[in-house]
Amino acid sequence: MHSIRAIFGFLCLAATGGAWGAETLHYRVSPAADLERLDVQVCGESEGQMEFRAGNAAAPRFLSIESGPARALGDRIRFRGDGDGCFSYAVNLRAALAEGNRRLAVSRGETIVMTSGLWLWRRTWPRPAAESRVEFLLPPGMNVSVPWQPLAGERQGSTYLIDRSPRSWPDRMALGRLEASRIQVPGSELRIAVLPSDATVTLADVVPWISEAAGAVATLYGRFPLPSPQVLVIPAGPAGEPVPWAQVLRGGGTSAHFFVDASRSPEEFRQDWTATHELSHMLLPYILRRDAWVSEGFASYFQNVLRARAGMLPERDAWLKLYNGFQRGRRGTAGLPLDEASRDMGQKGLYMRVYWSGAAIALLADVELRETSGGRLSLDTALSALADCCLPSERAWSGQELFQRLDELTGTAVFTRLYRQHARSRSFPDLTEVSDRLGIDHGTRGLRFSRQRRSADLRTAIMSGPDTGSERLGSALETR
Repeated sequence: MHSIRAIFGFLCLAATGGAWGAETLHYRVSPAADLERLDVQVCGESEGQMEFRAGNAAAPRFLSIESGPARALGDRIRFRGDGDGCFSYAVNLRAALAEGNRRLAVSRGETIVMTSGLWLWRRTWPRPAAESRVEFLLPPGMNVSVPWQPLAGERQGSTYLIDRSPRSWPDRMALGRLEASRIQVPGSELRIAVLPSDATVTLADVVPWISEAAGAVATLYGRFPLPSPQVLVIPAGPAGEPVPWAQVLRGGGTSAHFFVDASRSPEEFRQDWTATHELSHMLLPYILRRDAWVSEGFASYFQNVLRARAGMLPERDAWLKLYNGFQRGRRGTAGLPLDEASRDMGQKGLYMRVYWSGAAIALLADVELRETSGGRLSLDTALSALADCCLPSERAWSGQELFQRLDELTGTAVFTRLYRQHARSRSFPDLTEVSDRLGIDHGTRGLRFSRQRRSADLRTAIMSGPDTGSERLGSALETR
């Protein structure tokens, strides 16, 4: 219980019947040992009336108010602070699981995977809380994996700061008998958790794979872009590839979720591209779906470039994978403008068109930045500046807004010009000229590379990173 009446007496405004200051809300969450219910206590330093809403429309069905001056009113909890500042409610997890809605909650042995919107009621009126903290009081042997940032100085793994991302953004959390660990990479600590499985995959199998992929992403500008993202690994049944499905979610903070074939070996995971692709999404803020070619394209470009830099792929193989992807993108281009293809990607199966068009545009931007600046600028330096100014971000960006910002950060017009050329284009980006600059000929017999110094140095600068290729590139450009 946190009550500071003097402060809030000063802040209260009679016109609102008790206005709310910039207080912190504290949630204390106590799961039952059998995971059939959650007990939640909410305390705030305030007096007057406020309302709370959950992030999921189904949440009211599983809610019961347990104590305090609070009432459940349909999709709202109405609470009137009287100096005590606390109320408690319970969430019936057993009933939620019985609905069989996998987007809401699903049981995996002694673990529940769910959206926090099932149980987290966030203040919405008269305004959101300035800060909200969640503390988990866990029974022995139980772990939790959430997307929110852990608070420094608090008991490890128990207290988290809820970000200000919209309640409507999806998230995923796990609660129960999890294997959990923390992976240190430059500039970040990834919080990884693996759900239990009857198959052989364990935390020891997964940590080297995720660690190597995160380290590859950190080669872009010397550090990982986000301070402490959630990584959740969910074992699944046999599949045609090691990671049949993965995604990045933005609710509560950026997180990566991998659904893996639990029968695969650690080396098979290591050879798979998916982890580098998904973690590369964290280089950008959340991009609106209509501009998915930006987010998916950059991630597709970097899944190959960064694996080459980290020694996970030979440079030649990385170029081959890129150019084979471009071929798939050309074949998948059905005449729709790129932004419309992005919007309809799932319904019409336009993944190759969207992913590889965006990757081609990333390559065009990278090469132009490097050549016009004598190697001083690149996609690396542009995204490093973006991380400095704008990450983490708690809002959605359009592709046009992102490209305008990248131009501001680089002092160029490279990105907005590419956006105007390609966002509404019905054709796959023309890579003829950039391939000539790179000295790459992609014919029926595979790739052939020019030995001309300028082209070789440009290829090396892209695939080796700033410490090994940029100096040679700048020198080659000066002697053209």
